[in-house]
Amino acid sequence: MPTTPTYVLAAPVSEGGELVFAHAFDSGIRVWMRGLTRPVDERPRRLRGVAAPLYGGTIRDMAPLADFVADFVEHAADDPAMPLSPGRIRDVRPVVARTDLDSLSSRMHFSYRAMSPMHTVGPWSGAAAELLLSRVRGLDYRHIGFFATGLPELPAGAALDTLPAAVISRERAEYLAEYLHAPAGPVLHHLGPAARG
Repeated sequence: MPTTPTYVLAAPVSEGGELVFAHAFDSGIRVWMRGLTRPVDERPRRLRGVAAPLYGGTIRDMAPLADFVADFVEHAADDPAMPLSPGRIRDVRPVVARTDLDSLSSRMHFSYRAMSPMHTVGPWSGAAAELLLSRVRGLDYRHIGFFATGLPELPAGAALDTLPAAVISRERAEYLAEYLHAPAGPVLHHLGPAARG
C-alpha cells in the first residue's frame, strides 16, 4: 500500500459534508464520509445489533467523480497492491432494501449502482460499508443521489494511508465507470424482466 494516496477527490454533498475518494492506481478506490448531516429516518425500523445509520443526499457534480473513477480504471495496476477483505452484512438489511429502491415504482424513475457490501482495508470493527448511487431516469442532471451506511468518518487533517477505509474494488469500479458515463436512460413505463438491469 502506498504511503499516501496519489489522487484524492472530495465530492461536496448538497445537504452538508462530503464523500472522500482516494486511489493510487492500486487495488481499489478508498471511500470515507466527512461531516454528512442528513441521516435517513427509516420506516419501518427493523434494525438490530450493529446496524449503522443510513445517510442520504446529493453529490453536487457527478462529472469529477465520473472522471476520477474512469482514470482509476484506465491506469490501475494489474497486481493488487493492498489486501482487501470482503465486507459482511451483520444484523441489518442491505442498503437496497433499506432505501426501497428495488420497488417497481422506484426502478421506473431511478437507475442505481449499489456496492453492498464493500471491501475494506485496514482494521475494521464497524458494520459493513455500503454505498448506493442513484440517477434520475429521463434527464441528464449534473448531480447524482447517494445513500451510504457503515462508511468510516474521515477526520480533518488525517493521513489517509493510515486509516481503515471502505473500498470500491477494481471490478466494481469498472461497472461504476460505465454507469457514471452512460446516459441516464428512459423512464420505464413497463418493467419486465428485460428492463431490470
